[in-house]
Amino acid sequence: MTPTLLYLVRHAESAPDFATPESMWPLSPHGATQAETLAAHAPALGATRLLSSPYRRAVDTLEPTSRALQLPIRTEFDLRERHLRDGYVENWDALLQGLWRDFDSHMPNCESGTQCRRRVVHCLDELAQEFAGETLIVCSHGNAIALFLSHIDPSVGYELWKRMRTVELFRVRRGADGWAWDRDYSRPWT
Repeated sequence: MTPTLLYLVRHAESAPDFATPESMWPLSPHGATQAETLAAHAPALGATRLLSSPYRRAVDTLEPTSRALQLPIRTEFDLRERHLRDGYVENWDALLQGLWRDFDSHMPNCESGTQCRRRVVHCLDELAQEFAGETLIVCSHGNAIALFLSHIDPSVGYELWKRMRTVELFRVRRGADGWAWDRDYSRPWT
């Protein structure tokens, strides 16, 4: 398999509104500025494809990059955020820590960490095979990306997720020996 390079992008800052479906949350004004900053640095990444979660905040994060690189954005349903909850939940942070300790646990009618990780790994495996040898910018969500990274490095957990910034970039490579994560890489702006 020809190695495929992926830049996993956690979407820009959103403006949560529990009165609307999570998939429709827009970027905040600061998030729109973050998306423009990503676009300013994107040419140096050498991307040949842009892929995104179908969630509005993820697509909106890549829109300026799409214009800058003159590449279309292809949405992939399996890059969506982990379905963690239905609406507002008291003591959310404590509950989320518990979900990270036990990947098989989940809220009623929601997705476990194991289910989300399996979905995202499968999706990224398929994309790496379909676009073998190319460089992809893939925009998704904090929980989904952290769970994918835990597939590469089982020590990844709640702490990494909690430290993730918006916009965050992770560089991973898929080759014949599987996935490798370049932990020394960091986004090229502060």
